[in-house]
Order: sequence, then structure tokens, then C-alpha cells
Amino acid sequence: MPSAEGFIKSTAGGRFACTFTIDDLWYNFSGSFASSVPAFTCNTATLTYTTMNQLVSTRSFDGRVGPNNIKLTLANGPVIDGVLDMPISPGSTVSGSGVWTGN
Repeated sequence: MPSAEGFIKSTAGGRFACTFTIDDLWYNFSGSFASSVPAFTCNTATLTYTTMNQLVSTRSFDGRVGPNNIKLTLANGPVIDGVLDMPISPGSTVSGSGVWTGN
């Protein structure tokens, strides 16, 4: 499966933005968690996907944030995971949705 390196940044209140570089283009996945999650940053995130067609449109996800890692599994298959720059406690199971954009 192809993969891409990038980062994830969130704000208190549950919004987040992920950016990954694929073939010198940026792919952004931005959205919100259904429940409140403490602010975090992951500068070593990895996106794993099967085809580029998966990186379009609005997608729901579920996963886990904290205490040391993040893993989001999108409903159509891609996985975003990485080690948090600073631990957050407690870790929590999350769900939500986001939208893909590319530049």
C-alpha cells in the first residue's frame, strides 16, 4: 500500500488539520471530532492508502487519540497514524468526519 508522510495539528474543541505530501502535491484532510479532544500535534504522521481515489470528498472516521499515539481509520480505508509530539492524558476513542482537499 502506498504511504505518505505529513503532520496533524488540532485545536482545543475538536477541530484538526492533516497535511501529507504525495508526488510533490499537498493533500489536506481537515475536520472535527464528534467529542472534545485536548489540543495536540503530530509532526510524524503517516497516511496509508490503496488508491488516490480514496483521498477525495467528505469521509467519516473513527480511531484513538492519546496518550502517546494517534490512529484514525477512514470509512473508505485510508489510515492516518503517528506518535504525538507531547502525550495527552487520558487517551480517548474518537469519531468524526473530515474533507479532503488538494493543492
